[in-house]
Amino acid sequence: MLEDSKIRAFLEVEKERNFTKAAKVLGLTQPAVSSQIAALEDALGVELFQRGREVRLSPSGEIFLGYARRIQQSYDLANNAFNSVFSK
Repeated sequence: MLEDSKIRAFLEVEKERNFTKAAKVLGLTQPAVSSQIAALEDALGVELFQRGREVRLSPSGEIFLGYARRIQQSYDLANNAFNSVFSK
């Protein structure tokens, strides 16, 4: 299942190119971020990152990146819409 936290973790690891730095930005531990990425990879049935000295997107990760950005944008739009309506 594509959950908001997993998408955010994916996007942050892609941005930082590092699981530990992404975890720090997200306020999580490195193992928690690794677990979220592993679960996302499991759900999609593909490897999203090539891990080594540097973390890079795999070919499948490159394809998924566009979808992940649109999914996160949709989450953000929905949250903003409902927060503005129900916070009055």
